[in-house]
Amino acid sequence: MYLARSQKDVTAFYLAALAGEAPTAERLSAPVSDRFAEFLNAVDVQAPRTALDLGYGRGTYTVALARAGFEVVAVDQVPTQILRSRLAGLADLADRIKVVQQRIENFSVEKQFGVVVAKDVLHYLRQDQVRETLIRLIQRAPIGTGHFLEVFTDIIRTDRQGRRVLIEDEAAYTADTFRTTIERLYTGWNCHMSLTRHRERNTDSAHNYFEANRITVHGHGTTDHEPRR
Repeated sequence: MYLARSQKDVTAFYLAALAGEAPTAERLSAPVSDRFAEFLNAVDVQAPRTALDLGYGRGTYTVALARAGFEVVAVDQVPTQILRSRLAGLADLADRIKVVQQRIENFSVEKQFGVVVAKDVLHYLRQDQVRETLIRLIQRAPIGTGHFLEVFTDIIRTDRQGRRVLIEDEAAYTADTFRTTIERLYTGWNCHMSLTRHRERNTDSAHNYFEANRITVHGHGTTDHEPRR
């Protein structure tokens, strides 16, 4: 037996979590990871000083990009006021950040970005939406651009009664199918993938409610190319 959760349910949960009204072990306020810092240090100095943060959440990676000197476009379906409230105390960075309320699969890529970040968000889309989103970004990527992706695969969610939870229209990647997708799309890139095991447990729960493999992708464009579909 399993429980089905809609995309609206997911959005409502994250709105509550971002507002601090729902318990979560996901550490939405955690600082940027060492993996991201390593990636950012390796971005080609010739790449445009523009960045796109897809699914920005609390804006931690958006702010880090602005502090690194990038002009940032931050896209998420949550109300922009969540991030704007945080930026109110960061006047020196706010002018570098454009906040857009939109589902990331519907975002139109109309400019070139030197850095693209999509952390812990792509797995919520259908697999065809992930492919089309990445293709749009790759097609507009200048030489030297860097893509930082973190995607959960092989996901197992359970509720407090131990019942399996499934989310409608989620990509449901295995580690192998996601790796294959990246290898097909990022032809001609210097691309590195790593896998770590990820588990989350609420403080009032005796079991892991979320288990998955997290695949981290560091992609650096080295030549113009057309991704294979």
